[in-house]
Amino acid sequence: MSKSDMSYTVLIVDDDPGIRLLMKYALQDEDLTIFEADSGDKALQVFQEVSPDIVLLDVSMPGMTGFECCKQLRRSAMGAQCAIVMVTALDKPQDIETAFEVGATDFMTKPLKWPLFNHRVRYILKANKTLLALSRNQSKLSKAQSIARLGYWEWDFKSPFIECSTELFSMLGIKKIDEAVMYRSVLRCIHPEDRRIFSAAFRQALHENQSYDIEYRVIRADGEVIIFHDRTDIIEEYGHKRIIGTLHDITSQKNTEREISYYAYYDTLTKLPNRRLFLDQFEGALSTAKRRNEKVSLLFIDLDHFKNINDSYGHHVGDQVLTQTASRIKSSVRISDVLTIGLDGSENKVARLAGDEFTVLLCEVNDVDNAVTIAQRVLDSLSQPFILDSHTIYITATIGIALYPDDSDNVQELLQNADVAMYHAKENGRNNYQFFSEELNVYHKNRLSIENDLRSAILNDELVIYYQPQFNAELNEIIGFEALLRWEHPIKGLLSPDQFINIAEASGLIVPIGAWVLEQACKQAYEWSQRGTKPYRMAVNLSALQFNHKNLSEQVLHALEVSGLNPSLLELEITESAIIQNINETLALLVSLKGLGINLAIDDFGTGYSSLSYLKNFPIDTLKVDKSFIDEIVTNKKDAAIAQTILQLADNLGLLSVAEGVETKEQVAGLTEMGCTQFQGFYFSKPLPVELVDMLID
Repeated sequence: MSKSDMSYTVLIVDDDPGIRLLMKYALQDEDLTIFEADSGDKALQVFQEVSPDIVLLDVSMPGMTGFECCKQLRRSAMGAQCAIVMVTALDKPQDIETAFEVGATDFMTKPLKWPLFNHRVRYILKANKTLLALSRNQSKLSKAQSIARLGYWEWDFKSPFIECSTELFSMLGIKKIDEAVMYRSVLRCIHPEDRRIFSAAFRQALHENQSYDIEYRVIRADGEVIIFHDRTDIIEEYGHKRIIGTLHDITSQKNTEREISYYAYYDTLTKLPNRRLFLDQFEGALSTAKRRNEKVSLLFIDLDHFKNINDSYGHHVGDQVLTQTASRIKSSVRISDVLTIGLDGSENKVARLAGDEFTVLLCEVNDVDNAVTIAQRVLDSLSQPFILDSHTIYITATIGIALYPDDSDNVQELLQNADVAMYHAKENGRNNYQFFSEELNVYHKNRLSIENDLRSAILNDELVIYYQPQFNAELNEIIGFEALLRWEHPIKGLLSPDQFINIAEASGLIVPIGAWVLEQACKQAYEWSQRGTKPYRMAVNLSALQFNHKNLSEQVLHALEVSGLNPSLLELEITESAIIQNINETLALLVSLKGLGINLAIDDFGTGYSSLSYLKNFPIDTLKVDKSFIDEIVTNKKDAAIAQTILQLADNLGLLSVAEGVETKEQVAGLTEMGCTQFQGFYFSKPLPVELVDMLID
């Protein structure tokens, strides 16, 4: 039933029809609609039908009392908004208290004062209407605050408690027990890292009457972290100062701001930094490099013929290619091993500049060869097929490289120079890299040429092995040989290892080349051992990369099996730097190699770590004294002392010793006096091709 703002519905409940008549008569007016009930049960029924604004309820009725009826009325959905006036002939304080306990709005005592009765009822109706309006407004405000995630708090400076709104408790995820909380309880909710900010602002408000406007994080009862915007004002009422504040949950806003910031600085497809962030990073990297006097390398990467992929397969496939390209470039930069020591990726930046253009920023890298290594790895990685849905796609890339400070000390110029170098590389056939510096281009073009030629050298039988004899001075006879690699280049002629070994190691070609040398040297040693003369020991060098290769033991076993060589005649020479990198793995590998029956030698002993612990624990057979200690052994007392110490150390440990790089009679005499018996060097023989060795041992 709808009612206008100026009309009311009245329900009179009394078992006395005379009282009901008098009440109805006293209230008779056109803006009042009056209903009657003669019992509590009837009152409950009529109440549900008419929804009165006020109930005049007699206390003493047969059956259900007025108190019980009031209690049940308040339990109904509409009962909370209705004014209920208890009418009683009783005038005992406990009856009045009971009336309020069961939910009565007011009470009247019989006999009623009829001239004032109408005015009293209308007053109660208006007062209840005002309360209802206030309640509705509070409900609306509470809902609005809930929607806006806005809480309210107030604190009297002289009180230990802070009064809080219901919504604030909800925002904090805690159960509302009271309207006020202690300061320390509030402080516990604030994120530990932000408590200092809140405490400083609160103290300033307390001691300096200074309002504040701050943001801080709060940890809800369920562990969720939210962000509050706390804005306050200080007011003074009746000589008392109070601080009032609003707490706005701005977590969603902050997350949106972070998301907007992310999209402003990152590429949404590849998740890499975009051009804007990359330029900021580049500026920072150059500033750091200037302070530390370091180099910075910039790689500008462009995919070759990428437009064809979009045109042929569609942009969705092109996007997948770009995503995988980003992942492969990042993996190429992250790789860290003996070839790229220092390039752990922590200071290196990969970005998508635009379209199919990517950049790599190499920081804290002073060796230009590292930039070459990364560039080649990127090219090798991108040359692998892209498996996308039902498509197998092949792409290549072209890279331009610019260096700070060699090519410029300006971000835009370096980016432009790298772009120029990239286009220069495209003019040279794509799928390669070029430096902006012409001098470096010449150097690395020659390096690339050697690497390309080296890849086919084994197939073309261009690699050859020379053998340098090792002599026993006491017996004056050859006791073994060291296999030394040479390259019969079709254009450049015979190349020594120092002209190509570094390139072989940097490109990884040293692994297949080393396996070939090992097999050929074993075959040659077996052939010499079958001639009826005495057997000769064959020493073969292992590079660090070859030594750390996972299939080394299998390679050695294979070389022994295909050659038929007695394992005791094979000696593998390993540098100190190679064996010291991972002690546990090295020990296991050396034990495995010794299990094949071969001998192990430390090459260039004294120039690396020279740790007595690995000499004690590793199954080593021979120490080779480095040529750097032999050169001035006659004239330099320190070199002589070092050489003698190494020889004595080997003797004390029961190891053989070989002096390398012996070139003069005086060196032989000095080393012999120190107790050295085995020699290798130009004084006895240079490295020889197989034909000359055959003549020497026949």
